Amino acid sequence: MSLETLRTGIVNNLDAITPDNVTCDSHGGRFDEKELRRVSAKAPAAFVAVLGFSDLKESSGAYEAIVSWGIFVVAKDMPKAPRDLVALSIVDVLARHVPENTWDMDTVLGKPESVRADNLFAASIDKIGVAMWAITWRQHMQLGQSSTAALDIFETFDAKYPVGTDAPVAEDKVNLPQTEN
Repeated sequence: MSLETLRTGIVNNLDAITPDNVTCDSHGGRFDEKELRRVSAKAPAAFVAVLGFSDLKESSGAYEAIVSWGIFVVAKDMPKAPRDLVALSIVDVLARHVPENTWDMDTVLGKPESVRADNLFAASIDKIGVAMWAITWRQHMQLGQSSTAALDIFETFDAKYPVGTDAPVAEDKVNLPQTEN
Protein backbone atom coordinates (compact mmCIF):
# COMPACT_ATOMS: atom_id res chain seq x y z
CA MET A 1 0.00 0.00 0.00
CA SER A 2 1.35 3.45 -0.84
CA LEU A 3 1.77 6.35 1.56
CA GLU A 4 -0.92 8.14 -0.43
CA THR A 5 -3.36 5.26 0.10
CA LEU A 6 -2.55 5.12 3.81
CA ARG A 7 -3.08 8.88 4.15
CA THR A 8 -6.39 8.70 2.27
CA GLY A 9 -7.53 5.90 4.59
CA ILE A 10 -6.76 8.01 7.65
CA VAL A 11 -8.55 11.04 6.16
CA ASN A 12 -11.65 8.94 5.43
CA ASN A 13 -11.58 7.45 8.92
CA LEU A 14 -11.36 10.88 10.56
CA ASP A 15 -13.98 12.36 8.25
CA ALA A 16 -16.45 9.73 9.49
CA ILE A 17 -16.13 10.88 13.12
CA THR A 18 -16.10 14.66 12.69
CA PRO A 19 -19.14 16.90 12.33
CA ASP A 20 -20.19 17.78 8.78
CA ASN A 21 -18.98 21.37 9.16
CA VAL A 22 -15.37 20.20 9.73
CA THR A 23 -13.40 19.66 6.54
CA CYS A 24 -11.11 16.60 6.61
CA ASP A 25 -8.53 16.55 3.85
CA SER A 26 -4.99 15.49 3.03
CA HIS A 27 -2.11 17.95 2.95
CA GLY A 28 1.46 17.90 1.71
CA GLY A 29 3.06 18.72 5.05
CA ARG A 30 3.81 21.62 7.31
CA PHE A 31 2.37 25.11 6.87
CA ASP A 32 3.96 28.46 6.22
CA GLU A 33 2.02 31.72 6.53
CA LYS A 34 1.00 31.82 2.85
CA GLU A 35 -0.28 28.24 2.93
CA LEU A 36 -2.13 28.83 6.18
CA ARG A 37 -3.91 31.82 4.65
CA ARG A 38 -4.90 29.66 1.68
CA VAL A 39 -6.33 26.76 3.68
CA SER A 40 -8.00 28.94 6.31
CA ALA A 41 -10.91 29.34 3.88
CA LYS A 42 -11.74 25.68 4.61
CA ALA A 43 -11.73 26.14 8.40
CA PRO A 44 -12.73 24.52 10.59
CA ALA A 45 -10.60 21.78 9.14
CA ALA A 46 -8.29 18.87 9.89
CA PHE A 47 -5.48 18.22 7.42
CA VAL A 48 -3.63 14.87 7.49
CA ALA A 49 0.01 14.84 6.38
CA VAL A 50 2.82 12.32 6.15
CA LEU A 51 5.68 13.99 8.02
CA GLY A 52 8.28 11.35 7.21
CA PHE A 53 9.25 7.79 7.96
CA SER A 54 12.15 5.92 9.51
CA ASP A 55 13.44 2.40 10.04
CA LEU A 56 12.58 1.41 6.47
CA LYS A 57 13.15 -2.28 5.84
CA GLU A 58 12.15 -4.95 3.38
CA SER A 59 10.31 -7.96 4.72
CA SER A 60 9.06 -10.78 2.48
CA GLY A 61 9.04 -8.62 -0.65
CA ALA A 62 7.27 -5.67 0.97
CA TYR A 63 8.57 -2.52 2.60
CA GLU A 64 7.59 -1.42 6.06
CA ALA A 65 8.56 1.58 8.14
CA ILE A 66 7.67 3.68 11.14
CA VAL A 67 5.64 6.51 9.59
CA SER A 68 5.31 9.91 11.26
CA TRP A 69 1.87 11.45 10.84
CA GLY A 70 0.37 14.83 11.59
CA ILE A 71 -3.18 16.11 11.78
CA PHE A 72 -3.17 19.89 11.54
CA VAL A 73 -6.34 21.45 12.93
CA VAL A 74 -7.19 24.94 11.67
CA ALA A 75 -10.16 26.84 13.13
CA LYS A 76 -11.57 30.31 12.81
CA ASP A 77 -14.06 32.24 14.92
CA MET A 78 -17.64 30.99 14.68
CA PRO A 79 -20.83 32.52 16.05
CA LYS A 80 -20.66 32.22 19.86
CA ALA A 81 -17.40 30.24 19.69
CA PRO A 82 -13.93 31.80 19.50
CA ARG A 83 -11.39 30.04 17.29
CA ASP A 84 -9.33 28.66 20.17
CA LEU A 85 -12.38 26.83 21.58
CA VAL A 86 -13.39 25.58 18.13
CA ALA A 87 -9.87 24.18 17.65
CA LEU A 88 -9.85 22.63 21.13
CA SER A 89 -13.14 20.84 20.54
CA ILE A 90 -11.88 19.36 17.26
CA VAL A 91 -8.53 18.38 18.81
CA ASP A 92 -10.36 16.74 21.71
CA VAL A 93 -12.34 14.48 19.37
CA LEU A 94 -9.47 13.66 17.02
CA ALA A 95 -6.76 13.12 19.65
CA ARG A 96 -8.92 10.59 21.49
CA HIS A 97 -9.52 8.76 18.21
CA VAL A 98 -5.83 8.22 17.34
CA PRO A 99 -4.59 5.86 20.12
CA GLU A 100 -5.21 2.17 19.42
CA ASN A 101 -6.39 2.98 15.87
CA THR A 102 -5.31 0.90 12.89
CA TRP A 103 -7.53 2.91 10.52
CA ASP A 104 -9.36 -0.21 9.27
CA MET A 105 -6.36 -1.16 7.10
CA ASP A 106 -4.58 -4.52 7.02
CA THR A 107 -1.26 -2.87 6.17
CA VAL A 108 -1.12 -1.03 9.49
CA LEU A 109 1.21 -3.22 11.53
CA GLY A 110 1.05 -1.49 14.90
CA LYS A 111 -0.85 0.92 17.07
CA PRO A 112 0.00 4.64 17.16
CA GLU A 113 2.93 5.52 19.42
CA SER A 114 4.06 8.83 20.93
CA VAL A 115 0.67 10.46 20.33
CA ARG A 116 0.79 14.13 21.27
CA ALA A 117 -1.08 17.35 20.57
CA ASP A 118 0.60 20.74 20.40
CA ASN A 119 -0.93 24.19 20.35
CA LEU A 120 0.76 26.05 17.49
CA PHE A 121 -0.34 29.49 18.66
CA ALA A 122 1.85 32.33 17.42
CA ALA A 123 1.12 36.00 16.89
CA SER A 124 1.54 35.54 13.12
CA ILE A 125 -1.07 32.76 13.10
CA ASP A 126 -3.43 34.74 15.34
CA LYS A 127 -3.09 37.71 12.97
CA ILE A 128 -4.43 35.52 10.14
CA GLY A 129 -7.54 34.95 12.25
CA VAL A 130 -7.13 31.25 12.95
CA ALA A 131 -6.10 28.91 15.73
CA MET A 132 -3.90 25.95 14.88
CA TRP A 133 -3.01 22.68 16.60
CA ALA A 134 -1.00 19.64 15.52
CA ILE A 135 -1.70 16.07 16.60
CA THR A 136 1.28 13.86 15.80
CA TRP A 137 2.15 10.19 16.18
CA ARG A 138 4.33 7.43 14.77
CA GLN A 139 2.97 4.15 13.47
CA HIS A 140 4.43 0.94 12.03
CA MET A 141 2.98 0.43 8.55
CA GLN A 142 3.54 -1.59 5.41
CA LEU A 143 4.36 0.75 2.53
CA GLY A 144 4.00 -1.64 -0.37
CA GLN A 145 5.76 -4.16 -2.52
CA SER A 146 9.36 -3.72 -3.57
CA SER A 147 8.42 -3.13 -7.21
CA THR A 148 9.26 0.03 -9.11
CA ALA A 149 6.22 -0.37 -11.40
CA ALA A 150 4.31 2.20 -9.36
CA LEU A 151 6.86 4.82 -10.35
CA ASP A 152 5.77 4.91 -13.99
CA ILE A 153 4.21 8.33 -13.43
CA PHE A 154 7.74 9.71 -13.16
CA GLU A 155 8.82 9.83 -16.77
CA THR A 156 10.80 13.05 -16.42
CA PHE A 157 12.55 14.66 -13.50
CA ASP A 158 12.98 18.41 -13.92
CA ALA A 159 14.54 20.53 -11.18
CA LYS A 160 15.63 24.16 -10.91
CA TYR A 161 17.59 25.35 -7.92
CA PRO A 162 19.79 28.28 -6.93
CA VAL A 163 23.46 27.47 -6.50
CA GLY A 164 24.54 30.72 -4.91
CA THR A 165 24.07 34.44 -4.61
CA ASP A 166 24.31 36.25 -7.94
CA ALA A 167 24.64 32.94 -9.79
CA PRO A 168 22.34 31.63 -12.49
CA VAL A 169 19.78 29.03 -11.52
CA ALA A 170 20.95 25.47 -12.18
CA GLU A 171 18.58 23.24 -14.09
CA ASP A 172 18.55 19.47 -14.46
CA LYS A 173 16.28 17.41 -16.66
CA VAL A 174 16.45 13.63 -16.59
CA ASN A 175 14.31 11.33 -18.71
CA LEU A 176 13.83 8.13 -16.79
CA PRO A 177 13.82 4.84 -18.69
CA GLN A 178 10.38 3.27 -18.92
CA THR A 179 9.65 -0.43 -19.16
CA GLU A 180 6.61 -2.10 -20.65
CA ASN A 181 4.43 -3.91 -18.11
